Amino acid sequence: MAGRYRLLRALAAGGMGRVWLAADELTSRQVAVKKCALPPGLTPAQQDLVRDLTLREARALARVRHRNVIRILDVLPGHREPWIVMEYVASRTLLEVIQESGPLPPERAAAVGLAVLKALNAAGRAGVLHLDVKPANVLIGDDGRIVLADFGPAGTDAGVRALTGAGILLGSPKYIAPERLVRGVSTPQADLWSLGATLYHAVEGRPPYVRATVDDTLRALAGSPPDPLARAGPLTGVLEGLLRRDPVQRLSASEVEAQLRRVAAPDAGPGRADRRMAAAAVFVLLAALGGTAAAVRYDDRPGNAPAVAAFPPARAPFVLPRDFRWWTETGQFRVAVPVGWRRGRDAGALVFRAAAGAPVLRVGRWDPAPRDVVAALVAEENAVSLASYRRLRIEALGAPAGAVWEYTFRDPGGAAMHGLRRVLSVGDRIYLVEWQAPAAAWAGELPRLAVVLDSFGPPPAAQAGPQRRPR
Repeated sequence: MAGRYRLLRALAAGGMGRVWLAADELTSRQVAVKKCALPPGLTPAQQDLVRDLTLREARALARVRHRNVIRILDVLPGHREPWIVMEYVASRTLLEVIQESGPLPPERAAAVGLAVLKALNAAGRAGVLHLDVKPANVLIGDDGRIVLADFGPAGTDAGVRALTGAGILLGSPKYIAPERLVRGVSTPQADLWSLGATLYHAVEGRPPYVRATVDDTLRALAGSPPDPLARAGPLTGVLEGLLRRDPVQRLSASEVEAQLRRVAAPDAGPGRADRRMAAAAVFVLLAALGGTAAAVRYDDRPGNAPAVAAFPPARAPFVLPRDFRWWTETGQFRVAVPVGWRRGRDAGALVFRAAAGAPVLRVGRWDPAPRDVVAALVAEENAVSLASYRRLRIEALGAPAGAVWEYTFRDPGGAAMHGLRRVLSVGDRIYLVEWQAPAAAWAGELPRLAVVLDSFGPPPAAQAGPQRRPR
């Protein structure tokens, strides 16, 4: 392309285009090249407008130089669709992180939010709005850098007015600000709403509005408050302030920054907060499920080693969600279990099963405790006889005696399943906590799994014995 860019392989695809890894043969470096697809349903005149705006707005964004903003290197008209050449950031998206490793702890989400806010502020100083902030457009680099990518085809004031005048509204229904949907108003406050919706998804494991259809989602967005927060903890105030329906009442960028800093580094001054936030970004993906942080990439290559935190994260007090109940195993542990799950025993392990039969939670003591938990997990793997078994990962975690084993298989009926075992310790005892769910429902069940793993610990001294058992 253009006598210098050689496409190597596809990286990602979405409704607004396809991205390739490419070699810039003039500079001998790798770049990302995006073919900008035109939204379906446009008239020929609207297609011409979007095509022209995409080129013009990309050139405007190319003037922005900030480490949290994707850098535009070149803009090519193409035959029908424009092509944009960008820096290549080895990363995964925040959406992929949430889907694969579960919701982020509030302090990690706050660190991501600060970086995205800085990107929005930098673009704003150049007169550019994003207008499509969402987890899929936030890149978590393997070096800890957080980058806001995929700016919309119209972010300048002139571009926004041109699209509005042509009756075109672009955005993602789950993250778009209500004033954009209802009145077609696009301002920096609209980007702040989308930042709030993105951080809501990061800590809750789902967007603020979860409905059966897109139309139902848009109706809820147009006239209802966001779904109640359950896992936001210290982020609750800033999320509620960002998701105020009236943009005039919404938090300002400076207020958001101050509140996010307090959550990301609650006991640090401004200078230390910057440094600690940067350190937190390096392992921002460390979540209850044992995600590896330093090995995140745009492609699907797994990391080779678990990340090590630069400083131990403070564990927020666990708050039992309303749809969970405690199960206390006398003198051993307690764990939060979804209400309505059936309890049983299997080969000495405690088993809880959803009414529909899956997911299944199994907790058993590992006795005698192995000296090398990773080697012991590999030995157990060699003994499994699951149909179509495939290992996703077996790796050590930073916690004492911690490890994770994640895999896929097919159940006796042939259904695709996804499983995860976490090695957890309570005192000097080692436990295996296993979760199995249908593969198609895995991402949707991650928030419940995160609650289970977050809750697992020693029983309160005053509450020894089984209490508040699920029926």
